[in-house]
Amino acid sequence: MDANECYRICSFAIAKNKQQGYLTPDDFNLVINQGQKQYLDYLLGEYQKYQIQRPISVVAFSNNARIRQSISPLIYGTTLSPNTTTGIAPFPSDYEYPDAMWSLYGHYNIRFIQQDRQDAYLHSSIDPISLTENQVYLINHEGFNFFPENIGSARLSYVRTPPSIVWGYVPDSNNRPVYNPATSQQPVWGDTDMMQIIVRALSLVGVNLQLGVVMQYAEQIKQGGQ
Repeated sequence: MDANECYRICSFAIAKNKQQGYLTPDDFNLVINQGQKQYLDYLLGEYQKYQIQRPISVVAFSNNARIRQSISPLIYGTTLSPNTTTGIAPFPSDYEYPDAMWSLYGHYNIRFIQQDRQDAYLHSSIDPISLTENQVYLINHEGFNFFPENIGSARLSYVRTPPSIVWGYVPDSNNRPVYNPATSQQPVWGDTDMMQIIVRALSLVGVNLQLGVVMQYAEQIKQGGQ
């Protein structure tokens, strides 16, 4: 599904459900990107909905193959080079959420620890950790903090920020916007996920529809060429 089809579905839904409703290209570009941010948050677990003393999400991409398939276009890899003195490696510029961390050579996991458990991991008398063989890291405002600090390098798999969806256009002779693929940016999501994003985008402009209704509108557009 490209940006133009997304825009047509949104425009069709607004025309059907709001009197004199019109979605400008700029408004579309705004709400569709907010919609994909909301959808990514949903796939990552929506921590805002955690209950007290029960941090369990309804959806979590890390333990569900279907969710992981949805988010796969956003899973990227990179090599980190932590500062040899502090052990800090800044987040990638498009970083959203960690997926996995490995040593640079081989396929050994580097274990994530939380700040309140740091001392217990590093100085446990029951299960002492050899940092040379079992590196660990924690996350803070500066990025990833590795132990030992002179780890050298590490390989990170992470979820990146979705690239913006843009419906580009040029004005026609009557100054009406006409879709221009050359200046547009296409979604990276699959069609089913884009439907979910469109539902969320429409809700931002006051059109609250179930997924099935939006899918019906998309089919009508395909059949009728609206």
